[in-house]
Amino acid sequence: MPQASATNAICILMDSLNRHFLPAYNQTPVLTPNLERLAQRAVTFDRCFVGSMPCMPARRDLWTGNQEFLWRPWGSLEPWDEPLPRTLGRAGVFTGLVSDHYHLWERGGENYHVDFDSWEFIRGHENDPWIGGATPPAQAGKGQLLPRFRRNRQRFIHEEDWLAPRTFRQAGQWLRDNARSHERFFLLVDEFDPHEPFDCPEEHWRRYDPDWRGPTDFCWPTYGRNEYTEAEARHIRARYAGKVTLADRYLGQILDRMDDLNLWDNTVLAVMTDHGHFLGEHGWWGKPCCPQYRTIAHVPLFVHVPGVPGGTRSSALATHVDVHATIMDSLGLEPPAPIDGVSLLPALRGSRQQVRDSVLFGWWGRRVNWTDGRQVYMRAPVTPTNEPLAFYTNRWSTAPWWHLPAPDQRTSWGRYMPRVDMPVGRMPVTPDEMTRLHSVQQADLQQGSYLFDIEGDPGEERNLVGTAGEPEACHRLRAAMEAQTAPPEQFERLGL
Repeated sequence: MPQASATNAICILMDSLNRHFLPAYNQTPVLTPNLERLAQRAVTFDRCFVGSMPCMPARRDLWTGNQEFLWRPWGSLEPWDEPLPRTLGRAGVFTGLVSDHYHLWERGGENYHVDFDSWEFIRGHENDPWIGGATPPAQAGKGQLLPRFRRNRQRFIHEEDWLAPRTFRQAGQWLRDNARSHERFFLLVDEFDPHEPFDCPEEHWRRYDPDWRGPTDFCWPTYGRNEYTEAEARHIRARYAGKVTLADRYLGQILDRMDDLNLWDNTVLAVMTDHGHFLGEHGWWGKPCCPQYRTIAHVPLFVHVPGVPGGTRSSALATHVDVHATIMDSLGLEPPAPIDGVSLLPALRGSRQQVRDSVLFGWWGRRVNWTDGRQVYMRAPVTPTNEPLAFYTNRWSTAPWWHLPAPDQRTSWGRYMPRVDMPVGRMPVTPDEMTRLHSVQQADLQQGSYLFDIEGDPGEERNLVGTAGEPEACHRLRAAMEAQTAPPEQFERLGL
């Protein structure tokens, strides 16, 4: 068993938190005093990348320590998974979840909360079916504002009524109630902000766009290419920045509890995100079917470990599954089964500069992406139909908009996953089903592969596919996929 570095652990997952909007990473006017305060206590990771995309696949990476996107799209935890709260609970750690991320409770995410000793669901975000009654009108301009959110928003009267304030306040209360009531604890705060809609009290967004006189509810851009004027694009970014600042204000309550309860000396604290969010970069908005540029794939990560000097930076490569491994390692525990994650503790302590040589990331069925922190290779399929492609699951359960095809005569059962000690369902999908799965668009994939030198070309403007560097990147991508025992058809689909 590894030696414990801490008694407790807290993981704060903020959704869609853009690295380049944070002063800790970039010259930006966005106010985040509490993230900067945290950075003085933590190690700031400069080369953290996403793993599985988007929201729920990223959470399954964190919960299980294993990457999902090569095997299946968005869905619930599988029968073979060993979720972090279950493993910690077996070791005598009291676990809690506080979240306004409603996907955890709807179909397609319905069992992510069940292994926690306590959980709190903060209602009202995005499309959460919370409030009934008449639907108020909205002036959404060129954006959207779904009826459910318009009804939910009627309860947001004072700043404290918005989602991030309620979630972080409840998390602070959880710490008051539990930090001294249990020998060891783990708290996961899954805060859905600053995910769209970018709705927040006017004082926050008006700080970044004081002259806006357009539609009052223009805060939720549609995904894809949008024909926004310069003023409209600026306003959406201001709305996003306002929501970041609001969330940061109440994140401070967690840091205050760390102070009040003297937790810095015995508690690991990680603040992370699942992915970024396009706000016009490369001409894209949201999380559309497009190349996964650094805007969305290169993400912030702050980790405080007792005894490790804060206010420092690390160039170690990291990804979502590594946070799982780091929490386990810091609490002196080993995973009950092999995982993809690698503990970051050696990098945090300075005994190793790197703990991994590359990261794989992507969406199921799209390009498979590889990075070593210096270059990024986005490998597209070589067949015009993106075949062969299959998903592997024992739970045909996914969010309604993914339209996962029901099991039929194509489904087979077998020992398809080397790390899974049970038969697993395998189902191939057709090009038409790929489109209905909300995950794949042939027009995007037919644009081909991309290779970028992100040190010399951080804006990813010069595609180096076809140059002398591509064969080596292709070789290293294949090796990384082999290390994860990726499904055979993935290699065939990508021409590897």
